[in-house]
Amino acid sequence: MLWFITALFLLIGRPFGLTPWTQDASWPYLVFLTLFVFIELSRLEIGRNTRLFNQALLFVASFVLIIMIGTALFLLPNASTRPLTLTEALFTATSATCVTGLSVLDVSTDLTRSGQWLLMLLFQIGGLGVMTFTSFFAFFFKGRSSLEEQLRIRDIANTSLGSAKQFIVQVILFTLGLEAVGAAIIYFITPEAMFPSTGEHVFFSAFHSISAFNNAGFSTMRDRMYNDLLRFNYPLMWVMAFIIIFGGLGFGIVFNFARYVRFWIVDHARKWFFGVPCRRHPRLVTVTSQIVLATSLLLLVLGCVFIVLIDWDKPDLAAHGTFGKISVMFFTSAASRTAGFNVVDFNLMSLPVLGIVLLLMYVGGSPGSTAGGIKTTTFALATLNIFATARGRKRVEFAGREISNLSMRRAFATIVLSLIFIGLSVTVISSLEPELPMIKVIFECFSAFATVGQSMGITAALGEPARVVMIAVMFIGRVSALTLLVSVLRQVQSSNYRYPKEDILIN
Repeated sequence: MLWFITALFLLIGRPFGLTPWTQDASWPYLVFLTLFVFIELSRLEIGRNTRLFNQALLFVASFVLIIMIGTALFLLPNASTRPLTLTEALFTATSATCVTGLSVLDVSTDLTRSGQWLLMLLFQIGGLGVMTFTSFFAFFFKGRSSLEEQLRIRDIANTSLGSAKQFIVQVILFTLGLEAVGAAIIYFITPEAMFPSTGEHVFFSAFHSISAFNNAGFSTMRDRMYNDLLRFNYPLMWVMAFIIIFGGLGFGIVFNFARYVRFWIVDHARKWFFGVPCRRHPRLVTVTSQIVLATSLLLLVLGCVFIVLIDWDKPDLAAHGTFGKISVMFFTSAASRTAGFNVVDFNLMSLPVLGIVLLLMYVGGSPGSTAGGIKTTTFALATLNIFATARGRKRVEFAGREISNLSMRRAFATIVLSLIFIGLSVTVISSLEPELPMIKVIFECFSAFATVGQSMGITAALGEPARVVMIAVMFIGRVSALTLLVSVLRQVQSSNYRYPKEDILIN
């Protein structure tokens, strides 16, 4: 606990001149203190009393804690080029931790390099999940891990008990490795003339690679990627689109599919070179992975096709050639699935395209990923249930498996709660900002709840009360309204009796 108290002393005492920070080199202190905060959090036995701390409550509380720390750090003088209000700091910390991307600040001018480092650190932590980081530090700095802690990690990672530790390490290594490769590629496909120094170029590459993988949507450039230096760089669009897609698939899905590919390559190599028959691996790819891959591919392709067909001749696309238009629309389809980068002006897009973008934002990424939204599995289960009901079937089936009733109930609850919260947010913000067009308010609320970050340019113009509402919407969208209710409501044990069934008239 000593390091935690020391870190708080430095953070609180620094504005009063009690610490030797300088304006040009304060970012190492921010990283240093943040790492020690996580080390101390990893040492706390917060999971001992399961009556007070269930998994949902731990998940929600971890985001609240990081948002509070981020807000305090953004209020420090070295984090910004001008004094920030409490609402601005809280909004920025929430948007970064919840990997939303909406901003009331201009990241390129309002934040110093220290503030940009802090922003990058927050959406890296928020994208992977706070409990993932604390679990990772617990393994390496605590020196031991109890059975109860491994059970908690198993529930967080949604994996088996034996592979919980291995899964956490794989997540960290895969994330850092992919982000490093993405940063290197971005460095070589962006012109050196854009940046005053090599250090600026390296930071730009790392920042955008991490932001893309975590589906954060933040950029160090003015107008994000909608400027002449970036919106015509088609290789950059394709690279960032694939980084976004990998970040939105989910770690469990990626690892499961990679395992299938590894077995396929090894078996066929043995067959070709040694004549050994291929081994049979039943159900190597899980039903969840099949649903996620099929739904993600369908949304990505259909989104791109519909946007191209509807807005092919729009003025905003006139400056691009055929390959450029396809690149722009593919990037827009991928980024609208919670990433938040834009190379088009949504104010110039047609209403049908805005409707498609709203659907893509609402569905979002996949479970266990850095993305938000209701998740591809929820959307797929709802669609499968519609077809099963229309055909008069009593069970929902996919790929030779019956979907459990619990999964269907969770999908239904997620959709209903999300629509309720989005509807409430639209109503409240419209009443607080009556002069704003309704379509822009709806677009912004969908973007906030799905943690996307796409904007029609009204976020910075919102008043203080509306910004507070948006903060709540971003937070609820990230932790999930269903998870929030589970963390608050007491778990009810199953009863040993059942009431008689009765059908209810629906239509």
